[in-house]
This record gives sequence, C-alpha cells and structure tokens, in this order.
Amino acid sequence: MGTLIRAFNPELPRKVWLLQAGVLINFFGNGLVAPFLVIYLHFGRGLPFALAGSAVALGGITAVTSGLVAGALADRIGPRNTLAGAMVLNAAAYLLYTQVTAPWQAYAVSLLVGVGTGSYGPSSQLLIASMVPPENRQAAFAQNRVTSVLGLGLGGLAGGLLAADGLPGYLRILQLDSATFLAFAAVVLLLPSARGGARGVIPGRYADVLPDRPFLRLAGANLAMVSAGIAPMFWLLPAYAKGQLHIGETTIGLIFAINTATVVVAQLPLARLTRGRNRMHALRTAALIWVGAWLVCLGAAAGFSAFAAAVIVGLAAVGYAVGECLYSSIMLPTATVLAPEHLRGRYLGVMGLAWQGGFFIGPTFGGVLLGAFPPALPVACALGCAVAVAATVAADHSLAADARVAPARATAS
Repeated sequence: MGTLIRAFNPELPRKVWLLQAGVLINFFGNGLVAPFLVIYLHFGRGLPFALAGSAVALGGITAVTSGLVAGALADRIGPRNTLAGAMVLNAAAYLLYTQVTAPWQAYAVSLLVGVGTGSYGPSSQLLIASMVPPENRQAAFAQNRVTSVLGLGLGGLAGGLLAADGLPGYLRILQLDSATFLAFAAVVLLLPSARGGARGVIPGRYADVLPDRPFLRLAGANLAMVSAGIAPMFWLLPAYAKGQLHIGETTIGLIFAINTATVVVAQLPLARLTRGRNRMHALRTAALIWVGAWLVCLGAAAGFSAFAAAVIVGLAAVGYAVGECLYSSIMLPTATVLAPEHLRGRYLGVMGLAWQGGFFIGPTFGGVLLGAFPPALPVACALGCAVAVAATVAADHSLAADARVAPARATAS
C-alpha cells in the first residue's frame, strides 16, 4: 500500500512517507477530539459554554510562546527530538483532560495543551525541510497537508460515532487521542536524527531574523491570510451559516466534508502546477480567491432559501479549498528558502507565531462582528484578504530571484 501511495509522489524518500504515516495517526487523533472538546466540557463536565470555550481558547497563549521556544530548541537539539517531546507532552495533557471536573482544571490543562500544540509546527516543518532537498520541499509540504486533512476528516467521522455515547464516549476519544500522540512520537523517533543548524555553526538568536525584511513581509502576509482567511473560515463560518443563513448542522458538516475532499484531490496537482512559477503570484491568487469566497458568503444572505444558500456556501468552500492548497504549497517552502540553515528553526518559529496570532486575531475580532452585525463578518474578512493581496505584492518586490520562483522540477529520491 505504501509503495502504491508513494507512486503518486515519487520524489519523496521513504523516510518522509514514514513521517506521513505518523502525521496521519496524529491528525486522526486531533480529528477525534477537536469538534467535541467544548461539548465534552459542557455536557460531560457541566462547565458553562462560555467557560468551556474560553478554556479551550486559552491554549493559544502558550501555543504562541512555545512555538518560538520550539523553533530555537529545534535549531539546537534537532527537530526530531523537539517534536517527539512535544507529542509526549500532548499525550499527557489530553489524559489529564479526562480528569477535569472544575473550570480551573480545564484552564490549566488547556495551557499545557498549548505548549505541545505550539511546538508542533516549527519542529515538524523543520523536520520535513531537513529530509528533502530544496527542490522537493514544495512536494513534501503539499503531501503533509493532504495527510493532515485526511487524518482530520477520518478522525472527525470516528469521533462523531464515539461521542454519541455521552460521557463514556467523550472519555474514550480523549484516551484514544492520547494514544495517537504516543504513537506519533514513536514513529518520529524511528526517523534519522537531523540537527536544525549547519554543523559547526552556533545557532543565532531571534534578533538575527529581524533584519530580513523580505521574510518579515512574507510573515506579515501569512498573518493576514490566517487572520482573515483560514481562521475565520474554520471557526466562524459555521456560526455565520447557521445564524445568518439558517443552514442546519448536518448540512454545515457536509459543506466542510466537501472542502476536505477538495483539498485531498487538488493539493498535489496544484503543488505541481506552481513549479517554476512566481510564488507570490500563487499566494496572491489564493488571497484573491478568498476575497471572492467571502463575498459569495455575503451574497448567500440576499434572500435565498436555506437550500440555495447552502449550495452557494458550498461553492465558496470549494474555492476556499483551492486557495488553501496554493497557500500550503507556497508559504512554508518559501520561508525555508529565505532562512539560513542555522536559523531555519527560528524562521519557522516566526511563521508559527504568525499562524497562532492569526488564529487569535481572526476569531476574536470576527466573533465580535458576528455578535454585533453578522453581515460585517464576510465584509471584514474579504477586506483582510485584500490586505493579504497587498502584502504579497510587497513581498514579491523584495524577494531575490531564487526565492521568488519555485523550483521548476523535483528530483526522484
């Protein structure tokens, strides 16, 4: 089976496919729990919805800071050991969730979860980058995105079946999630060790990243795309669809299943399509697609029936998935090209900061708009994605030629 799958992406070596097997297991566990964690804390442990939601969101604080620490740590002790340690920590944290009975316990566990979650991005991304030559990184990151989305989708389906049993089901999915973190850590430790920095070079500091203005412009574009595109589409679009468009939960689930299927089908072909092309043009196209997707969602409220509105939002979700595929193929590979080898973990730590920051900014301000005047949400998100378009233009003008254009072809490994 592994040989058959590898045939679709032959430029990736076997060690990358071993990592992808672990990623699939890990994101299956994430999919088990993510849709049901607030439900567990409210219905299973009696926490009010406001406290349950804020407790889960609190992990974003430690996720932001731990991502920066993990980037520096990966440069020093290597991404493999950093990633394995983060997954063991997450395994312990989700087991602790099964013991939560009071709000303060939920807040404490969520802070611990944030440490492992924030550490995942920089360490896993640096590990992938260390496994393949620069011309293959676009394919490797694209494949990683497909594996992650597939695992989330399968986990969500399984979690829905288990959660139907109430508290025993909630506890079971938390225990299974903990087991998947340990399984992923075991897979990671089977991989060859790779240090983040160049041999014989002392890792630098985050202050050494600040003079790199082209990279900071790219990180700014990342922050805008996550804040206005990825985060609100994931967290706030379901609430907008239900409250403003009167679309039911089952239909919302179907819309997001269509989004997931589009990513799985389109990610690798779009990654190949961007080879040899201007990277910022691809990112700009993604942001423009998201502008259109949000405006389509706004238009869905213009007197359509719930069924027609669902079809319109479904089309927007497909468009959003195409933009997401372009984003996933370009953003992180470009960051690794810009980063000196001994600072690559720190560069990815800054990109992780932009990602986590976007997941704080987007839902926080978008939630206020959704509560005050729902039509303002898609308008604000469309404007934010337009800002991202401008940010990609600024980044494009400052990038060197070798960073601006993606490698024309990958090499077989």
